[in-house]
Amino acid sequence: MKLSYAISINRFFTNLFFIVFLSFSHLSFSQTFSQNSAQASRVKTTLLPEIATVSENIIYKTNKKGNPLQLDIYTPKGNVPSKLPVLIYVHGGGWVEGDKVILKDDYVENTMAKLIAKQYAVISINYTLLNDSTHFPQPLEDTKDAIRWVRKNAEKYNFDTHNIGIFGTSAGAHLSLMAAYTPDDTFIGSPELSSYPSSVNYVIDHYGPADLNKLFHTKTGTIPVFMVGLLSKKIISLQKNLVKGLSGYDIDKDQQKIIEYFKTVSPVNVVSGGVPTLIMQGNKDKIIL
Repeated sequence: MKLSYAISINRFFTNLFFIVFLSFSHLSFSQTFSQNSAQASRVKTTLLPEIATVSENIIYKTNKKGNPLQLDIYTPKGNVPSKLPVLIYVHGGGWVEGDKVILKDDYVENTMAKLIAKQYAVISINYTLLNDSTHFPQPLEDTKDAIRWVRKNAEKYNFDTHNIGIFGTSAGAHLSLMAAYTPDDTFIGSPELSSYPSSVNYVIDHYGPADLNKLFHTKTGTIPVFMVGLLSKKIISLQKNLVKGLSGYDIDKDQQKIIEYFKTVSPVNVVSGGVPTLIMQGNKDKIIL
């Protein structure tokens, strides 16, 4: 028992880096799980508009709080096929920050440029971000609704509905895997899109978490402050708030409910419905599981 707990503590320390990373990514968690408005300097892509026709800020749905969610479409210039294969990009940001903007000199920009050169339509989406009152499965519903929107608007934009893929990074990869592996009739958000399939032909996972219980060490519960030091007290608070943001539950009061819920939204538990999957993961990455 002591050995098992020691191993859990060791793994918890490893994954503290994940939470530290979020905290230094301009996230400030208060009791209201608020976000710090300070942002690092961001320069929007200049490459993609040179090689693609860009349609920006298209509203694909209105979320449960009445806020419009937008997407950007990048299609090849010049002579293009009558039907364009589609790749949907889902950004990262720990489920609590980030947006559809593609940044200059970012590897995502280069990846998209290569796909556009191969006559793909690439779509970058916004989704509902989590906070103290907004929890799962809203971001997942949005991700699947974006796929449904592509099918609904296939004729208008010349999309090939027989060749749709989804690609995500970090938290966006988690959403992409879940969207790809779960049935059409699950995680439906917008009634207007509910009649359209959310299936994809493949999914690309860039360092996405596949097991939320392992990532957040929910079976260990809250690690006592004395075991990690007072300086880590804020980090533990971040862990608790991220768990609550995802699940809607307090790990101090509803540990078992969180564990059971995280099982339902962890890709590792729904692989039976999977599609061809490309996983890109650093071989020294000890954080994402």
